Amino acid sequence: MDAVHWIEMSAGKAALAIFVNALAGKVYMSSTRASFQIRESLSSKGLMKAAGKMMKDEETVVASKAQLNNSEYSGLLCAALCFIHISQQGDEHVCGPDFKCDGTAAGLSGMTSQIELASGLIVLGSILHLWGQILWGPFPFQTLGGLPRYVGMFLLVPVLQVATMRNVKQFDPSYQAKFETVTVPQ
Repeated sequence: MDAVHWIEMSAGKAALAIFVNALAGKVYMSSTRASFQIRESLSSKGLMKAAGKMMKDEETVVASKAQLNNSEYSGLLCAALCFIHISQQGDEHVCGPDFKCDGTAAGLSGMTSQIELASGLIVLGSILHLWGQILWGPFPFQTLGGLPRYVGMFLLVPVLQVATMRNVKQFDPSYQAKFETVTVPQ
């Protein structure tokens, strides 16, 4: 693992990086569209022609597709990484006052290196996929960005399984007692 130590990061930092990358991609595309429309409206040719020209421009089409692909993955990845980050905390605020957490932070303590590697690969893949295509074109960045992102996602599958199955180790009986004392009028 020492050879890839530089790529490892926490799930929380990875979620933040994915969010910022998606935001930067959206701002880039919005500014590209706005500048194109402003130039065309100033030359009094109308916005419809500007939109048509913009979508015929190969660089804009490639950037738009890359940004759309990034947007499709960003929500899923942010949610999964934030869930893992919260699950790693393992305190009363995560589990709630009516549940007893085990002391091992949802059973993820032995999976830290896998989480960090997966998080780093996902961030690397997302950045390469989006900005590689925007700056240099689709080849080879669709593959160079997509592959680490997929590997990272596959590495997160067992982590998510452990986090969802073992987050709450023991149900607090006093919580159940609260519902047993409630009587429903007939």
